[in-house]
Amino acid sequence: MESGFDLSKQKIAIIGLGLMGGSLALALRGTCQKILAVDQNPETIRFATQHQIVDLISDSPQEILPQADVIILATPVLTILKLIESLPDWKPEGAVVIDLGSTKQQVCQALAQMPNQFSAVGGHPMCGKTEFTLKNAEADLFHGSPFVLVNLPNSKPFSIQLAEAIAVNIGAKPLWLDAETHDHITAITSHFPFLLANLMAGITPQEAAPLTATGWLSTTRLASSSLQMMADILKTNRLQVLSVLEQFSKQLDLVRNLLENENFDSLNKVLTTGKEQHQDIITKEHLSS
Repeated sequence: MESGFDLSKQKIAIIGLGLMGGSLALALRGTCQKILAVDQNPETIRFATQHQIVDLISDSPQEILPQADVIILATPVLTILKLIESLPDWKPEGAVVIDLGSTKQQVCQALAQMPNQFSAVGGHPMCGKTEFTLKNAEADLFHGSPFVLVNLPNSKPFSIQLAEAIAVNIGAKPLWLDAETHDHITAITSHFPFLLANLMAGITPQEAAPLTATGWLSTTRLASSSLQMMADILKTNRLQVLSVLEQFSKQLDLVRNLLENENFDSLNKVLTTGKEQHQDIITKEHLSS
């Protein structure tokens, strides 16, 4: 897919140079005029400088942001909300602002209320790893993955084209959604699976370690996710996650009841429905890729 939009004249500043921000910087190298970064971690600044990941990095937003045409917020969600409040002081003349937050409703509400000199687009690249530091960043992290974009009341045509161009240039697939739909879907495809993996790992006894083969490892992989990031996600998408937990609780009660009553025919029907749903979903995902 080609965007038809030229990024070569854009100076892009990334706030937060962890896995997502760092991977974005690596993926954008050579496509824009300059890549700038802001990060508060001295080790991240040293690593980024030594490996020439960006053209300029500092722990001071006041030093970096005045040079930027585009500001990308690549921090945990609650930090993004705080950054949005500060941007008008750091960049009074305004800029295009894109966030990479894992939940969208609260962030997009805040972005839409920015002063008129700002034009914003909500964003969420649907990819990642359980290791969240810059050292784990990869230029091809986004390849083939959906990149959710949210059109806001202050999304101007230029910022819409620019956001889509960034997604295309890093190898992702732009997908325009509204914030509520995004949060509803990711509650069941991302946020609930983290909880399930974490709780399953939590009840697994240490003596089970020799028997934790591929089934346990793949099912509990998300348990190692950043707890800071996941805490922000659960706080800002609480109602949607609660709704999914209620659905799962009913299904779990059903399975428990069927097992207690040795109703294995009905249990098989429930499990068959789940298997068929899984196969349908992965087939649709494969066809759309």
